Amino acid sequence: MNLIRSIQVNQVCRDIDNMYIHGADFSTYSMQQLAQRLATGLSMQIGTAFTGNSATNTGNGGNSLVTLSEVMYVGATTSPNCTSVGSTRCTNANSFVFTQRVQFGNGTLTAQKASTLGNPSTTAISSAGIVQNPVTDAGAKLPAAAQTNFKALWQTALQDGQVCYVAEYFAQSPDLALGSFSEGGVYARYFF
Repeated sequence: MNLIRSIQVNQVCRDIDNMYIHGADFSTYSMQQLAQRLATGLSMQIGTAFTGNSATNTGNGGNSLVTLSEVMYVGATTSPNCTSVGSTRCTNANSFVFTQRVQFGNGTLTAQKASTLGNPSTTAISSAGIVQNPVTDAGAKLPAAAQTNFKALWQTALQDGQVCYVAEYFAQSPDLALGSFSEGGVYARYFF
């Protein structure tokens, strides 16, 4: 049964990421509702209805959590991103940084499966999930483990200022828990 759920989670995650790279703003309630419709059968419950933008519309119901991240590479201190702020202020030179983070669904599921990218530690994030100063704010930098993984995957592919869109989808499987076997879940991640 989890194999079937895994296929569905992969399809939904890919579709959400495909819309994300084409400009869909998942910080809006209407786009979160669309994701919820795509995830029919996966028990996705989004948080409360809102107008405008909400980068973290999570509740504690449902069995699904979606995390969307836009990650940018900041080049050397001589690169355009660093020279635009001054090379001495370019805190995140030669690093991958969050430029946007949006999360919706059951927020309690982060205890079972946290984002493999970690979380931005900066407080300078808009209601749309946009990181205000990704080049100069050390809190925008990906945590060490994710930084290492991204450098291995994308260092040669991305140039200064180029971005990668990442969609992560976790769906727990409480209906498949049997006796002493704890409930598990399925996880999918797509990079575009």
